[in-house]
Amino acid sequence: MRHAMEQSDWPAAIAIAEPWMQAGHADWRISLNLAIAYSRSRTGGAERPLRLAKDALHQSARHPQACLGLAEILTTAGQWEATLCLLDELPTPQPWLARQLRCEALARLGHHSTALALLEDVPQEQMSWRWHLAVADVYSQNCEWSQVEAHLHAALSEHPQQPEAHVNMALALLSQQRCEEAWPHYEWRPSNPRLNALGIPRALPSLDTLAEHEVVIVGEQGIGDQLMVSRYLPHMAARCPRLRIQPAPRLRTLLARHLPAGVAIEDPDTPLGNAEVIGSASLPWLFWKELRLATSDGSAFLTPDSERIAHWNHTLNQLPKGRRLGVGWLGGTSGTELRERSLSERDLRDLSSWHEVQWIDLQYIPHPYQELAGIAVQAGMHRLGNPGEDLEDSLALIYCLDGVVTTRQTVAHLAGALGKKGQVLVPARPEWRYWGPGNRWAWYPSLELLHQEIRGQWGRQLSQAAQRWRAASN
Repeated sequence: MRHAMEQSDWPAAIAIAEPWMQAGHADWRISLNLAIAYSRSRTGGAERPLRLAKDALHQSARHPQACLGLAEILTTAGQWEATLCLLDELPTPQPWLARQLRCEALARLGHHSTALALLEDVPQEQMSWRWHLAVADVYSQNCEWSQVEAHLHAALSEHPQQPEAHVNMALALLSQQRCEEAWPHYEWRPSNPRLNALGIPRALPSLDTLAEHEVVIVGEQGIGDQLMVSRYLPHMAARCPRLRIQPAPRLRTLLARHLPAGVAIEDPDTPLGNAEVIGSASLPWLFWKELRLATSDGSAFLTPDSERIAHWNHTLNQLPKGRRLGVGWLGGTSGTELRERSLSERDLRDLSSWHEVQWIDLQYIPHPYQELAGIAVQAGMHRLGNPGEDLEDSLALIYCLDGVVTTRQTVAHLAGALGKKGQVLVPARPEWRYWGPGNRWAWYPSLELLHQEIRGQWGRQLSQAAQRWRAASN
């Protein structure tokens, strides 16, 4: 397992540790490494890495290594205050990772100057590419892009094949809408199926050469990301003799109905054969010079099923009179994302107080977290069935509504793909997908972006959304 951890081969580390622990063995170091492998690979859910790391901390009598490991997982989980408290337990001098984690937590809590001061206190001889990455991260939390780029260039100058530096450079450039510069760096993302054994991306084929190949598009990243780039799939189908798509399972039915006949929709583990394999997140770069956003006029590129529309119209007509608005109130898979992309119960109650509005809860709740399904209902909203479980159903329901107010997540992408009006609540932390002229979302111009000013506080943005809908009703 040690070799797998040193090689950052998280699946291999998990495959070694899981059966060992299931056989009844116990060692806090193995538990801690398994927790770290889960966290870095984003597998095992949000709670399991935390539980394993906390068990390791207890079993080790709060060993410094266990403290450091748990601090890393707490940072990923968005529990930055707990990270800082735990790091205070470590003896001095603290290792580099402790300083890095402290600065990450401070920056995400808005203490940018304190984080930069800690990093500037590092001796000159220790200011390696890792140091430049840490400084760039702090500056990125405050959207200081020139400083971000300078430090990432320095990191890449020292370590030209450092994946994290490339990906962070892509995100910085994309956040500034400098897409053509960004796409080559974005190929270094860890989900790209074209990475070789060393983590280096193979060059993308040109569109012209695809006429000679069978192509497999492998879905990567989240449901919303795959929806966003699905606008390019019909164009890809027109370029190659045979196109196969391996999307997230929940997208299979939806995409199958919208793609040209002859496009094969497959399970993710279907053998690739000799096909040209392309990650779905590479589609924008492939088509950027020719199509740009592909739907910049705001036109819809998804249409709902007519029978499902009839069903939802009938269901909605049974509700009290009033404007019918949908809400998506959770977002992301990691603790950090959930913390920054979610509405509180108080926020939901504030929405429910809007005059003559019937709120429809559109939030997908995975099966392990069904206890969350009642939160919006308790706030006074309607929850019809199990939203998001069947995306075809969700698409038709959103189509039947007057509009949406949502955090950045799948609901926003579904509404935008329909050309539905509404507002998307964008966290203070920079996010490259959410930009556009005049606060209109460039990828989905029917939707307005309301940018958070103070982390964790949505009051001003919800008031702005209320003003928009009041104006629309006059």
